[in-house]
Amino acid sequence: MNGRFTRGLETIKQYVTKEEAAQMIEADALADVAPNLRKMIIEFAYGDVYSRPGLDAKKRALIVITAVITQGAAPQTKTHIKRGLHAGLTQTEIVEALLQLVPYIGFPRVQNALTSFSRCPNTC
Repeated sequence: MNGRFTRGLETIKQYVTKEEAAQMIEADALADVAPNLRKMIIEFAYGDVYSRPGLDAKKRALIVITAVITQGAAPQTKTHIKRGLHAGLTQTEIVEALLQLVPYIGFPRVQNALTSFSRCPNTC
């Protein structure tokens, strides 16, 4: 492990449980196809980007939730809503952020995101 990877693992614990952090490394569904992808996500996304100063975990989580929704990335939407809840976002904050997206990305994407959210209101 290098410094970026270690920093990434420490940072991700603000968004997932310790068990989930360990599982991200050990139960990588894409390890056979792209063995370095998980390492890249932990080092770059969490070790370099999420660990930057200037925003707290809740704000970062809300930004990422809206970003994956605008991309139409359904599996990642559910994942990042769960991480946002773990980081301290409330259901109301998430729902209001999603509703704020309607004029920019449209009803279908927001409705899909809200449907994913309604299936996991407290813990995903």
